[in-house]
Amino acid sequence: MAKITNNKGFSLTEIMVAASIIGSVASLAGAKLNDALPLARDAQRQANVHQVQTALNLYYNDHEQYPVSAGSEPTAEGWQLIKKILESEDNTYVPEMPQDPLNTGQYIFKYWSDGQKFKITYDTEDPLDRSPQVAWGL
Repeated sequence: MAKITNNKGFSLTEIMVAASIIGSVASLAGAKLNDALPLARDAQRQANVHQVQTALNLYYNDHEQYPVSAGSEPTAEGWQLIKKILESEDNTYVPEMPQDPLNTGQYIFKYWSDGQKFKITYDTEDPLDRSPQVAWGL
């Protein structure tokens, strides 16, 4: 009588090799993704500031001045001031002021204005650029 062999399927060794290859590729992809996320959040911060610049320019067109803040440098309190003004029921400049993508309080937007010009600053996560980013309005 002939011996019947069943060679269908994969051996345990083949499965282990495939799993280790898939694991290596996944860990490399995850590391690259973690490098890209801070840059994406920085790009979102820049887009958020651009949206606020546009809203402030619309406000200026209607009121012939920017919302005036205290002091001579941008502050978090100044940002809260323009948030309150630009989001108010009477003004429809922005439906909701943008928040930092991390929303942890570590990276915050700051605002200052004397009425005729404004300055917005924000920090980035880019390790090569730790200086605050600045947006002006004149």
